[in-house]
Amino acid sequence: MHRCLAVPELVGLVCSHLQGPRHLTIDFEIGRPKRGDLAVLARTSTVFSSHAIRLIWNSVTLWNLLSCLPSGSFELKRTGEGYLTKYTMRLLRPLRSSDFDRVLVHAPLVKHLFSDPQLADLSSVFPSVSHWLSENMLPNLQSLDWMYREEDFQYIDCVLTPRLTTIHIPHTSLAALTLVSSLALRCPQLTDILFFPRGAPDLQALAVSAVSACVRGLHGIERLSADTLDRPALNHLSRLPSLRYLRLSEIPPILSTHDDEGTFSSLQTLYFSSEIESPSRFFEWGNKIPLVNFTAECPAFSTADEVQRLFSAAAGAISHSSLTEFTFADEFGSRNDASDTANRLIRSSSLCRLFCFANLTDVSVLSAVGIDLDDAVVTDMARSWRCIERLELQTYYGTPAPRATLQCLEAFPKYCPHLVKLSIAFDATVIPTTHGGLVLESLKSLDVESSPITTALPVARFIASIFPRLKDITTLIDSLDGDAEWEADLGPETLEYEGYWKEVALMYASLA
Repeated sequence: MHRCLAVPELVGLVCSHLQGPRHLTIDFEIGRPKRGDLAVLARTSTVFSSHAIRLIWNSVTLWNLLSCLPSGSFELKRTGEGYLTKYTMRLLRPLRSSDFDRVLVHAPLVKHLFSDPQLADLSSVFPSVSHWLSENMLPNLQSLDWMYREEDFQYIDCVLTPRLTTIHIPHTSLAALTLVSSLALRCPQLTDILFFPRGAPDLQALAVSAVSACVRGLHGIERLSADTLDRPALNHLSRLPSLRYLRLSEIPPILSTHDDEGTFSSLQTLYFSSEIESPSRFFEWGNKIPLVNFTAECPAFSTADEVQRLFSAAAGAISHSSLTEFTFADEFGSRNDASDTANRLIRSSSLCRLFCFANLTDVSVLSAVGIDLDDAVVTDMARSWRCIERLELQTYYGTPAPRATLQCLEAFPKYCPHLVKLSIAFDATVIPTTHGGLVLESLKSLDVESSPITTALPVARFIASIFPRLKDITTLIDSLDGDAEWEADLGPETLEYEGYWKEVALMYASLA
């Protein structure tokens, strides 16, 4: 045996690598270590056995634990194949105390307990095993993911302990909301909380009250995901020095002002999945927020006025030196919704509001018909975001008659030495007569959206002269994944441009 294997820390590192993803359902990923590999190691090597067993049982499902019951006490019925495989557990006889001897051996090793109702149906055994489950059985449990269906949710009481620091639970039923409202008292050490998903409409008011009561009772929250909170809960969160991650869907319409007082002093990641109104209100209320990452995903095409309000509010509320990633995305809408270009085309002045964030490395804006840019604004953008690595200004239906021209691309070699991916629409029908001589070798991917073009060779030559290391040149149609209906909505001009850009991509390979 190699002497390195006598060092427990090294053996532990090897086992940690083989542990792979914590959540059992992610183990199907191709090319990644599987928990099964760790189990093989535990069975075949005495050197690795104790470390491997400890990691195997570190993160498990309740089904894993109950599978340690004597084989004659239960049966498993299997249905489906592959990813659709599901097991239904059924007891064959009443359980005895001695049946849990093996369970109790492994239970102290469990720190993360996951539910997996799509893989294992435990409904028929819950009434019997709940008598034997208690907080004493899982004395070291820190993290609980309990996504069982409504009739089985009540059995969470069997594993809920005051030592929990992480909990992921639904709030879709009255039973769940009753638990949520008292959760801060039962689990005062919680730091990571996910309430998912939204309940029935008739329970929404109660859900806001229950979740908000829980939040107000906790003082060490680091991560929180919830649909919405009331004003006192949001005010409480804004003063927590521990909060680093916040995900919301809605916020109350009226919030108290903070004047010059800073809010969310440690918040690094903010994620909104909501109408654009909510993140706008949040930023109009907040102040001096040290965000690193902001994402807003909106369920409908936003208007130019709405985007102007959001971007302006973000510039006023977020620390200008901290933000490195900014993502704004409208969800896919109909062509009719996008046809009102005057109201949907994002103004260049809106994007200019974000130029104050000098340390941005990743900017993504996905909208109906894009941003009204010209060469001067593109140059200002490149000059303002000198750290940018990924810049994606994308659309669903293409930008009509873009004012920026092919020559605007010269701004990126001049100001953005780290740029790797660029998505932008421009008018390639006008070929620059001069070339500044600068090149950008870091750029690997250029997405031209549905940029107008009437000739391929001079465009290919120009692009090759400034971006000599491109691996791909793509278009809006490349992102459609063969969606014929969506492609038909783009119009004949876009299809014509597509042909020219395919020629550019082919010519580029021989020119660069």
